[in-house]
Amino acid sequence: MNNNYQKKIRIAKFLSSKGYGSRREIEKLILKNKIIVNKEIISSPITFVNNDDEIVINNKKINLQKKLDVWKFYKPLNYITSRNKQDDRPIIYDLLPFNLKKIKTVGRLDINSEGLLLLTDDGEIIRNLELPKNKFIRKYKIRVYGYINENSLDKISKGAKINNIRYAPFEYKLLKKGNANSWLEFQMHEGKNNEIRNLCAAINLKVNRLIRIEYGPFKLKNLLPGKVEKAEEKEMRLYEDYIGKI
Repeated sequence: MNNNYQKKIRIAKFLSSKGYGSRREIEKLILKNKIIVNKEIISSPITFVNNDDEIVINNKKINLQKKLDVWKFYKPLNYITSRNKQDDRPIIYDLLPFNLKKIKTVGRLDINSEGLLLLTDDGEIIRNLELPKNKFIRKYKIRVYGYINENSLDKISKGAKINNIRYAPFEYKLLKKGNANSWLEFQMHEGKNNEIRNLCAAINLKVNRLIRIEYGPFKLKNLLPGKVEKAEEKEMRLYEDYIGKI
């Protein structure tokens, strides 16, 4: 048996995790008798499969051994997460090798942020990682200027509404407390525009460095600014296992 899946799961979840459409799209195909499993047309979405099964969609046998590729890129400070130049400022695609010039990003990091940016040409992976309901944890190291009031930090970490924008609860750690600058770690399930800066500003802290170090099972580790590498097989297995369970 292929080790990517140790047990059978519902076909809609399974095919969605492999990039063959959303669960709803898969279920519609089932109702139209467009999916065959082990040479039999299936009529119910309550069908369980794994990599050992033979699956045909719209008369085409699918490759269940298809390798999903994700790349990890350390986005440097002062680079824009964009494919097209807007002005004289550099874009991340200036740094990517030729074979990754057309690849897409999972979300964005603003020009003043740095760290882990995931790249893939698989739209379903992008969708799965970006959907807030999937609750992939984004972890950040943050250097802030100002006095750390832990009571205020505790309060805002339980969720806050700032300038009519609702921010979800998050977990945090105080990594290092200094007289002027301190280091924090935030673990969040969403990534709204300027969320961390707005949360910190609400308790009189100014963010002067923001580094994303994890996104779901994918970790920045020792990757250097401007460098890119393929995600580890272990990270990909953890991603597929997690998607298969939700």
